[in-house]
Amino acid sequence: MPSTRAALLVTAVALCAAFCAGCNNGPRPNQQFVQQARRLHQEGLAPAVVRQTDLTEYVQLIGERLVRGARSAAPDKTRDPMFGRMRFHLVNVNTPNVFTTGGEHVYVYTGLVRLCATEEELAAAMAHAVAHAVNLDVQALGVRPDPNLPPAGIVWQFVTNRFTARQEWEADKLAFAAYARAGWDPDRFGALWTRLADLPAWNVPAAVDRAPLAIRPEAARVSGVEPQRRWRKPPEADRQTYEDLRRQAEAMARTAPMQQPAQVFLRACPNCVLPADRPEQVEAQEQLRPPPVDEVPIEPS
Repeated sequence: MPSTRAALLVTAVALCAAFCAGCNNGPRPNQQFVQQARRLHQEGLAPAVVRQTDLTEYVQLIGERLVRGARSAAPDKTRDPMFGRMRFHLVNVNTPNVFTTGGEHVYVYTGLVRLCATEEELAAAMAHAVAHAVNLDVQALGVRPDPNLPPAGIVWQFVTNRFTARQEWEADKLAFAAYARAGWDPDRFGALWTRLADLPAWNVPAAVDRAPLAIRPEAARVSGVEPQRRWRKPPEADRQTYEDLRRQAEAMARTAPMQQPAQVFLRACPNCVLPADRPEQVEAQEQLRPPPVDEVPIEPS
């Protein structure tokens, strides 16, 4: 009997170890994508980053809080040390968008801060980009890391290999989980999209890879997350402070450069906030379109 018990104990320990090993071997960021995102930042996007303002620190605080929420909501997906190094850059681009490039960099546009009426709206929009990063969505696209590709070519890959409608929906569901776990009011998660859906200027027909604005708040209901009162925390900024920060973003957005390369690259990135790309984004995408490859004539035999 003791030997049987010992054998059962050994088996149980082995199964537990195997289970734990499986937990630790969850999906990890591909280092080729991480390195490409770093190079894109250094060689292409960094000049657009706003520096040395209260607003940049505030955006980073919101991002770090969302990452903590994502770690709580999806611990199996966020074990990699990269998620502890996430940088949330405020970039001076007057387009409502937030975009992740497949590594630890997330770009929050001044046009987005300008559009968001409350911290809850901003956090919900940023949570969507965090969810794309956690889900490793860039790695699931047709993007192929190439150390010889210039920044324009990397961004063009994002233009031609967009997040799918399914990826967008899954990102919205995980975004709600991260947002709620991070402590913001879960009832306000969909406020941005509900508000924009009532404004014709923003509620344009949805592209094939985007959901209509009015549908996006439904991600909270089907996320499978039951928010707990113990998760709730106050916003990082009170209403007046947020409005002051928002005015800073508005002033920056009004004077955002249009033709500097970094701004063109960032405007060209597909829109993850609105149901379709804005006209200025389409224009920037066309600027990055590679020239047609000349056909090589076939020599007669």
